[in-house]
Amino acid sequence: MRLSRILIATALSGALATSVVIAQGPGTKRVRITYQNLTTGQAFSPSVFMSHNAAAPKLFGMGAKASPGLARLAEDGNVAPIADMAGKMMGRAVGKSDIGLPTMPGKTGMVELTVDRGHPMVSGAWMLSMTNDGFTGVNGVNAYNLRGPQTIIVPAFDAGSEKNNERRAYLVALMGIARDPDGGVVTRHKGIRGNADAPAAWKFDPGKPVARITITPL
Repeated sequence: MRLSRILIATALSGALATSVVIAQGPGTKRVRITYQNLTTGQAFSPSVFMSHNAAAPKLFGMGAKASPGLARLAEDGNVAPIADMAGKMMGRAVGKSDIGLPTMPGKTGMVELTVDRGHPMVSGAWMLSMTNDGFTGVNGVNAYNLRGPQTIIVPAFDAGSEKNNERRAYLVALMGIARDPDGGVVTRHKGIRGNADAPAAWKFDPGKPVARITITPL
């Protein structure tokens, strides 16, 4: 049994995720990142955010193969691999990182980060928990130069790492622990079909945004 499947199932049942609190130092700026769940039937997993520079690997890219860390996040809601990667690059490509709590439909999550001239950009991602490998997030927003709030609406993405079979054994939200590897690339998610074990209540419009992200300098 894969531990990551247990972790996300626990988070979905209401347990708190770990939040990393970073003290602000000289020459840094603090930003607040809120992310509103715009769906009616998709819970968001814990999120992971980081401040970084151009030397940091992108969290995701359309048409690119998902990294192992992104695949774990998109399939299991497990933020640990990406958080570990950020920790190993801390002080070089990565400035700071933070982990946010699961976010239910209609609710808003929040994290705070420090950014500086050497690490001006912010990226973050989280799983759409009622999917095989759906996720959303934001890449490389220059938060250091913000003079006011910036809002970004984002769609659902498919990591391409697991087939969208929507079968119970492969859905973490139904306590599934199996994998059905795909070997594809990151694309826009096509939504829930609802013709297997995934209930119709989990459906969302793939043509509409699933989250509203606002980055506000403090």
